[in-house]
Amino acid sequence: MSFDLPSAAGDITACHCVQCRKLSGHYAASFDVDEATIAWRCRDTIAEYETPAGGRRGFCNRCGSSLWFRSADGAFSVEAGSVIGPTGGRLAGHIFVGSKGDYYTIEDGLPQSTSW
Repeated sequence: MSFDLPSAAGDITACHCVQCRKLSGHYAASFDVDEATIAWRCRDTIAEYETPAGGRRGFCNRCGSSLWFRSADGAFSVEAGSVIGPTGGRLAGHIFVGSKGDYYTIEDGLPQSTSW
């Protein structure tokens, strides 16, 4: 699996919901992008599954890496950790902080929200 982004990531959001924590082992960090603008170099190992809320998660079926999330309404975000090399982005805030793990605190001064 390999892809190129159309531009720098910009704002990256940390999601602390239970689903993202289970997926990543901590919180997930992602950024919104127009799915049609991603240039796929190789899609041979890409698979998807449906989430409980009707979204779709893309992942590599060889290594298990999480690649993207497409919400039920069609919004699309790329997992920042799946980008090889610089993302050009910056962490801008935290969502679903009421579901975060009890083993850490958020002390970076960025905005926090209990929902999306």
